[in-house]
Amino acid sequence: MIDRFEIIGHDSPRPDAERIIFCDGTGGGIFQPETDLELSHWRPNKTPTEYRAGTSTEVCLRFLDNPRPGSWTAAVNNHVDVDGILSVYVLVHSQHALAHRQTIIQAAEIGDFWGWGEAPAQRVFQGVTRLMNSGEGRVVYDEAFKRIPALIDGTDAEIPEIDEALEPLRRGVELVEGGTIKRSLISEKLAHYVVPISVAGDDDERASYSPEFNEAISEKAGLWPQVRAWWDAERACLVSVERKTGWFHDLWFPGYLWADTEGLWQVPGLTYHDGMGSYDLDNQGLVAAFEELQRQESAPGCWGLGGIDVPFGEELQERFPLGGRFLDDEGKPAVSQMSPEIVARALAGVFL
Repeated sequence: MIDRFEIIGHDSPRPDAERIIFCDGTGGGIFQPETDLELSHWRPNKTPTEYRAGTSTEVCLRFLDNPRPGSWTAAVNNHVDVDGILSVYVLVHSQHALAHRQTIIQAAEIGDFWGWGEAPAQRVFQGVTRLMNSGEGRVVYDEAFKRIPALIDGTDAEIPEIDEALEPLRRGVELVEGGTIKRSLISEKLAHYVVPISVAGDDDERASYSPEFNEAISEKAGLWPQVRAWWDAERACLVSVERKTGWFHDLWFPGYLWADTEGLWQVPGLTYHDGMGSYDLDNQGLVAAFEELQRQESAPGCWGLGGIDVPFGEELQERFPLGGRFLDDEGKPAVSQMSPEIVARALAGVFL
C-alpha cells in the first residue's frame, strides 16, 4: 500500500513527506492533523475510533480493511520492537500481511502483550527478536521484511534453531494440559497455576524469572507468560511455584494493560500513565487481600504490590506484567510459608 517507510528517533525532525502514517510510535510534536494519521496503541495517541484494536499491528490491519481516501507518502515509526516492525510491514507489504493476518497479529501479541500464538507466529516473533538483538534501526526492518514470509511458511534457514529455542512454549502447554502444572480458576478473572518443584527445579532465579518486554523465548523461565495466555490472556494469574522450604507466589496482570486497547478486560482500578513506565492501582479489594496475606505470613519478607505506596511498589511496576509477589528485604523473590490454597482464598473475591 505504501512504498516508503522511515525509522526515526524520538527527537528527530519531521521526514520530508506530505502525508505520513505514524504506526505504533506516535507522531508527537511532528504530527500534522490536517495531513497525517496515527495508527498506534501507545499512550497518548490520536488513532481514529474505527481502527482501534489490541496491538498496533492489528490497528494497521483494520486500516487496510477500510482505508482513508487518498495516497500516503510514508509509513513512519520511532522504535524497534516486534509490533512496530510488523505494523510497518502491514502497510508496506499489505497483500502478504492480509493473507497471513492472524499469524501477523499473534506474533505482535507474543511480543507486546506476552500473548500466545501458534507455531508460525512464534517463529515470526522469535526470528524477528533475534534480528533485533543483533542490529538496529532500518537495518533490522529491512532484514525482517525479507525474512518474514519464510518464517511464516517454515523455509527460513534458521528454523531449526528457532524451533529449538521455542521448545519451552510447547513444553509448558503440555505440562498444563497433562496436569503436571495444575491450572484452576479461582474466580471468573483469576486463574491459578501451581508448579511443582519437579518442574521448577532447584534454580530460584529460573523459578521466579520475569521476562522483559519483547524478550526472546529461552530456558530462562520455567513457565512463560505466553503459555498462560493460551488459556488466560484476559485474566490475572496467580502463579505458585514450589520450593524446598515453601512457595514463591506471583500475581501477574494481563500483558496488554499498558497499551491503549479496545475491547479487552481491564483490571479494575489500574490506570497507566502515558507510555508504559508506570501505573496507579486503586483497587481496595486487592490491596486488602495483600495486607491480609502480610498479616498471616510467618516467613520474613513482604507482600509487595505495584502501583501503590508500599515497599518495592515502584520496582514492581518496572517488572510488568508481574504485579505482585512475596519479597525479601532487598526486593528479591522470597520463599513464603503460605500454601497455594491459602493465597488463592485470600484473592478469591478480588477479580470477579
